[in-house]
Amino acid sequence: MKKKLLQLLRTLLGLLFLFSGFVKCVDPMGGAIKIEDYFVAWGLDFIPFGVDMCLSMLQNIVELTVGFMLLTNVFTGVASFIALAFMVFYTPLTLYIAIENPVSDCGCFGDAVKLTNWETFGKNMVFLPIAVFVFMKHKWAKSHLSTWRQVAVLCTGLMVASLISIKGVTDEPIIDFRPYAVGVDINKAMSIPEDAPMPEYKSTFILEKNGERREFDELNYPYEDSTWVYIDTRTEVVSEGYVPPIKDFTLTDKYGEVQTGRILSSHDPVVLVVSPSTEDISTEHVAMLSKIAETQYASNHEMYILTASGQSEQDNLDRRAERGFDYLQADETMLKTMMRSNPGIMVVQDGIVIAKYHVDHLPSQMLDAPLATKLSNIEAENVRLTNLCIIFAVVLMLVIIAKRKRREEPTGFDQKTM
Repeated sequence: MKKKLLQLLRTLLGLLFLFSGFVKCVDPMGGAIKIEDYFVAWGLDFIPFGVDMCLSMLQNIVELTVGFMLLTNVFTGVASFIALAFMVFYTPLTLYIAIENPVSDCGCFGDAVKLTNWETFGKNMVFLPIAVFVFMKHKWAKSHLSTWRQVAVLCTGLMVASLISIKGVTDEPIIDFRPYAVGVDINKAMSIPEDAPMPEYKSTFILEKNGERREFDELNYPYEDSTWVYIDTRTEVVSEGYVPPIKDFTLTDKYGEVQTGRILSSHDPVVLVVSPSTEDISTEHVAMLSKIAETQYASNHEMYILTASGQSEQDNLDRRAERGFDYLQADETMLKTMMRSNPGIMVVQDGIVIAKYHVDHLPSQMLDAPLATKLSNIEAENVRLTNLCIIFAVVLMLVIIAKRKRREEPTGFDQKTM
């Protein structure tokens, strides 16, 4: 029973780390942005973004590998110690975050699962004693694999985690958990259902009489006593109600006119080049954008550069490209959510995201020919190698678990009786 309990808890802890590591490994840029948010909230915004990215990749790879080790029962002592160290570090940290609320979302599961800060702390309080138990009792279930085979399994998990993370840096995420994923109808994602819960607020009124200040709410407000003098009002959010997945998709032209509705209602595909900062676009990518624009404009297809950069930066990009682009102004945070690469290419038609491409992995159709009426038949960047690595790792893990179970099963007779 002790071994069964340990196996159950070890599996739960392994699944937690495997899932948490995987959903962040596919999008290390998102983790780096979240770490940057923490640094800004703590007054450490002088730290360069490269440090944020390195920390994000390191944490994600370690989490995924530890989860893999726990599930396959290889070097469980080391894996359980690292898992316990994570829980000991993050549990008090998430308590502080829940109380002080420097950021609204801790980002522990990336964009896959959104938890409030208090929900994150509650999750850690559940898994902290599990991590303690698994570490203290890991010797109850030693691996039946030899040391070199355990090393092989560990290297496999580490390799897969590293490949997924590197793929997430050099391309768009292989699994997109963001609200602007391919197939999303932006119009629907911005709408609020009629039966959706509305936000609830609590207002506290501060009044003064005869030098005494008191607080009142709507129920005990002294409406009939005019001797109370109004001082201030404090409003608190009791419940946020329904929050649509997309709530900040606003595009404006250089005259301040909102073009969002026109772009999302276009029956023809519209190419949106997403660049939070046009100054960060390399010379090679500038030439690529110029070539795309030439084919699109020549065929009367719309193409816009969505950016948070000002007019001077836009003019500088035009000079570098030796041509004029059409620009739309947008929020920088929204742009970083839409695409991880700078620039990145998103194609929308009838308000639906029908294609997304990293600038280094554009299909030849976008470079050599104008857009067709429909782009739904254009395949996204080939991720077969990465997917095969994931499938291989999962199959290997299942084989190891099945092999261990066969070794643990009774042979049908007791050898001592022979």
